Amino acid sequence: MSDLGKLTSNELIKLRQLRAGDYLSSLRTERNLTQKNVASKLSVSFQYLSEIEKGNKSPSDQMLHELANVYSLSLQEEVDLFLRYGRMPIFTAEELDDQESTHLALAELRRLVKSGKITDEQRQELYAEFAKVYRDFIKRVLPTKEGDK
Repeated sequence: MSDLGKLTSNELIKLRQLRAGDYLSSLRTERNLTQKNVASKLSVSFQYLSEIEKGNKSPSDQMLHELANVYSLSLQEEVDLFLRYGRMPIFTAEELDDQESTHLALAELRRLVKSGKITDEQRQELYAEFAKVYRDFIKRVLPTKEGDK
């Protein structure tokens, strides 16, 4: 394939959509499902599903979430599916929408990275620390199987 750096943003979006569609097709075939089976479960036409898998159409966020459910994807796999389309998972967006303090913290973090006051590596370190604090908190407040996930 040609140098990815030479592609326009529209070409990169199309390439991402093609790859994500291939991934969806592989999820379906790994589960021995036909497009008609999956389309029926989603209440869409199999032609529409075919267009998504070919990379000709981009599914809505809700459709991605429903596909994740049909394919019984884990939370991590569902996040990966959204990221393959360059999108934020629905549940992440909903949680962020409800939290003004999180909006402010993320905006400040972005400003600090853009201004060079902290490095991208430091930002990743902060996110890793946040994930650790979150897991510890969940284990403490939900000492059941939910906290073990």
